[in-house]
Parts: sequence; C-alpha cells; structure tokens
Amino acid sequence: MFPILFKIGPIVIHTYGVLHALGFLVAVWVAVREARKVGVAPGKMLDLSTWAIISSLVGARIFFILFDGHLGFYLEHPSQIFKVWQGGLTYYGGFTFGLGTSLWYIRKHKMKLGATLDAGFLGVPLGAAVSRLGCFASGDSYGKPTDLPWGVIYSDPHSLAPTGVALHPTQLYSVVGNLLIFLVLIRLRNRKRFDGQLTLAFVFLYGVVRSILEIFRADPGGRYFGGLISTPQLMSIPLVLVAAYFYRKLGTGSYFRLMKRGW
Repeated sequence: MFPILFKIGPIVIHTYGVLHALGFLVAVWVAVREARKVGVAPGKMLDLSTWAIISSLVGARIFFILFDGHLGFYLEHPSQIFKVWQGGLTYYGGFTFGLGTSLWYIRKHKMKLGATLDAGFLGVPLGAAVSRLGCFASGDSYGKPTDLPWGVIYSDPHSLAPTGVALHPTQLYSVVGNLLIFLVLIRLRNRKRFDGQLTLAFVFLYGVVRSILEIFRADPGGRYFGGLISTPQLMSIPLVLVAAYFYRKLGTGSYFRLMKRGW
C-alpha cells in the first residue's frame, strides 16, 4: 500500500504514524465533547486524555516487545525501540497502561468514575478505526493468505506485510469492527441506564471482535498452548468475562454507588 506518506529531504513521514496520531486526536475530540454532556470539565478530560495517550503508547510498545516475540530483535537493535511511528504497538498493552493511568488521574482529581470513563471510551473505537487505516497502509497487523476476491496484495518493499501474495485485509476488518462498536456505543449512550455502561460495553465488544479477528491474522506475535491462542485472545478472555459480569451487576449495590460518585 503506502507505508511512506512523503519525504522531506532525509525526513521520512510514515503513513502509520500520521494516521495513528490522527486516531488519537479523533478519540480525544469525542471525549472532550462528551465530557461537557456528563458534567466533566473539558479541560480535565483533555488533561486526562493526554496522560492516557502517553502511557498507552508506552504500554503498547512494551507489550509488543515483551509478549509478541520481538524481545531478541530489540535487544540486538535497542535504537529501534523508540521508532514507534514505523509500527509495533499492541492494543492490549495500550489499554492496560492507558486505563491504569486514567484510574489514577480520576482518583487523584476526585472525578466521577463511571461518567468520566464513559466519556473517554466513547471515541476510542472511532479513533482505533482511523489508526487501523495506518496499519493497512503500512502492512502492519496483516492477515493470512487467502484466495477470496477481496484479498490484498502488498508490493511496496517498505511494507511490513509479505509482498506478492493475497492476504486477508484484517486491518480493514478491524476498521469495520471498530465502527460497528462505535455505533453500538452511540445507541447505548442515548438510552444509558447507569454510569460505566459504555465502558463495560466497549471492553466486552472489543474483546469479542478482536478474538475473532485473530483467527485471520498472520503477523508474528506471542502464541500459547501450542499455538492455539494468541496474546490478544488470551488477554481478551478475562476482560470479556469481567466486563460481562459487572455489566449484569451494575445498577445495584456498592459498585453502582462507586461509579456514580467521585472515586
């Protein structure tokens, strides 16, 4: 596809980095707009989003290196660790670090837990859809070979995907999946029954969608149980179960009160 957007002398602008940055901006824009509607100060949401983005980038890179089978390469080429604009970020690492930082910030500033998380997570799937276009352009997160008519063939030598063979466009599958999740969250927002509902719905839906998409992906990554399950699938199982449990429990008891008040 188009791994390199353009060059300015010796400076190379990678499509992956540009679209990931745009995806973050889209997610933050939605979060700030939504914050006004749920009684969260837009400035606080912007500050929270900034911290969450920085920590999610760090977490996404760390998990990619440690758990996706790339530790040996980066030990031999440590200077490559910081070149995140070329690819090599994982959702589950970004989610773990980003959520942890968000919880710390919300607690520190005594913000409403459920409402703040809902506002922040609403735009995440929309931003992720934009980011996945960057993966598609660069060949990152590529799919298995296929003879289906919509298989994509990469020819650019700078592509991260194998060239000359038709592959499942798993990045575009992810774009569609994230857009569908976003539409579901919008529908839920308009008839939300409790604070935290959008957050739990996102965690559940993304975990299910990602686990299904992993079946079609072929890019190198961590595998477990004799190669039967990938790292994202392994991470998704507990997240989906926990999200489903609390989704059912919300509306009663101390957990509901925790999500309603300042944390």
